[in-house]
Amino acid sequence: MTTITRFAPSPTGSLHLGGARTALFNWLYAKNNAGKFLLRIEDTDIERSKALYTKEICDSLKWLKLDWDDTIFYQRRNVNEHLKFANLLLHKDLAYKCYCTKDELKKEKEDAIKKKIPYKYSGKCRSIKEDLKKKFVIRVKVPKSGHIELSDKIQGMIKVKYNTIEDFIIVRSNNTPTYMLAVVVDDNTMKVTDIIRGDDHLTNTFKQIILYNLLNFKKPNFAHIPLIYGSDGSKLSKRHGAQSVLNYKQENMMPEALNNYLLRLGWGYKDKELFTRNEAISLFNLKGIGKSPSRFDAIKLKNVNANYFKNLTEEELFNRLSEVFKSYDKIKIKQLINVFKVRAENIKDIEEGLEYILNEDIAEYSAEALSLINNANKQVFKTLIKMESLKEWNATFIEKFIKLEAKQKDLKVFDIAAPIRAAVTGKTFSPSIFLVLELLGKKVSIKRLKKFFLE
Repeated sequence: MTTITRFAPSPTGSLHLGGARTALFNWLYAKNNAGKFLLRIEDTDIERSKALYTKEICDSLKWLKLDWDDTIFYQRRNVNEHLKFANLLLHKDLAYKCYCTKDELKKEKEDAIKKKIPYKYSGKCRSIKEDLKKKFVIRVKVPKSGHIELSDKIQGMIKVKYNTIEDFIIVRSNNTPTYMLAVVVDDNTMKVTDIIRGDDHLTNTFKQIILYNLLNFKKPNFAHIPLIYGSDGSKLSKRHGAQSVLNYKQENMMPEALNNYLLRLGWGYKDKELFTRNEAISLFNLKGIGKSPSRFDAIKLKNVNANYFKNLTEEELFNRLSEVFKSYDKIKIKQLINVFKVRAENIKDIEEGLEYILNEDIAEYSAEALSLINNANKQVFKTLIKMESLKEWNATFIEKFIKLEAKQKDLKVFDIAAPIRAAVTGKTFSPSIFLVLELLGKKVSIKRLKKFFLE
C-alpha cells in the first residue's frame, strides 16, 4: 500500500511555524516511505476563507520546497460527498436530527454549571422518529458504553470512554458539514494512510474515529506532535519572535535553514544538528519525535541560518542577489561578494555592502553611524584633511597612515577608523575599513568624508 500523508490548512490566515513544521514532517514521512504528500485546502468556512491566504500558504510551501503531489484538494468542492455520508448515517439510524434551540442548549449548559459537572448534550432528541418540520442539526449517535482505543505513533496507547463524548454535530442547521465530518470523508476520499498533526487535535481524533467506525471507513494511522511553545513556555506568538513563513523569506532567511530548524524542533537523530535535504528524508521517522512540547528560540534560528549561509559558494551567493546587482560585471561582483561574505549572516548584509561600494552616494545613514560621526574626536578632522594628500591609495598604505596618525595624536585606531567607517559606509560595521576605502577609491572616499568632516 502506498503511504499517503496530507497537510490540510484552513485559508483563514498565513502559514506560521507550527503549520510549516506539520507540513515538513508529513512531507518527510511521505518521502521516507516513497509515498505521496497531498495538500488539502479546508475552505468550508466561507466567511473567513480568502483566496489571498490560499496563495500565501502555497507560496510558503513552494519556498520551503515542500512540493505536494497531485492537484490541490479543495474541501468546499466535496461538500455533496460530505452530506451524502451524513444522510447515510441518518438513514441507518446512526445519526439523528436534533431540533434543540439555542435557548434550550444554553439552559442545559447553565444547569451543568450549577451542578458543577462538565457539560455534555443530553441527547434528548435522540429518540425522536417523526419529522418535526423545524430547523435541525444532525448529530452522531455516540455509543453509550465501552471505550475507544487509539494507538498513536507518538503518544502511545490512549483510551477514552464513549460516555465522555457527547452526540456531536456533523451537519449544521444551514445544511453545511462540520469540520469533524468533512475531514473524515475527505481523508477517506484522498486515501490518506497516515495523519500527522498537532496534539491539540487529539480530542477531535476520538470523535473522528467514531465516524470512521460508523461509516465503515478504513482508519488511517495517527501521530500527534507536541506543540511549539515560546521560550517562556507560553503559547507561541509574535512576541517570541515567531512570524509567518513569508516574513522569514522577506527577511532573507534561507529556506534550507528554516526547514532544518523546524526539523529539530521536537525531532532528533543522535546528536546531529544539521541535515541536508537527502539526509532529512532518509533519517526521518516518527520514533525520533519526543512527547514534550518544543520551545522556539529566535537566536538559535538565526544561528542556524548563518551556518547555512556561510557554506554557500560564490556562485550560489551571486544567484541569490537581487537582479539589480546582476547587471554589473559578474567578475567584479563576485570579488566583492568574497569581501563581504566573511561578516555577512544573510544575503541582505552582502547587498548592503554592494550598495555603498557601487553607488556614488549613500542613500541612508544609520542612526548609530550618525551618532559616531557627530561625537568624533576633533583630532580626527585633522587626520582626514591629511588623507586627501595621500599619493598611494591602497589598503596597506591607508592602514599604515591611520595607525601612525593614531599614535601621534595619542588616540586608539578605533577613534579614527570608526567615524571614517560611519561616513563612507553609513554603517557601524563593515569588512576592514582600509580595504573598503581602497575599493571605494580615493575620489569617492574623500567626497563622502568631506560631507561630514571637511566642509
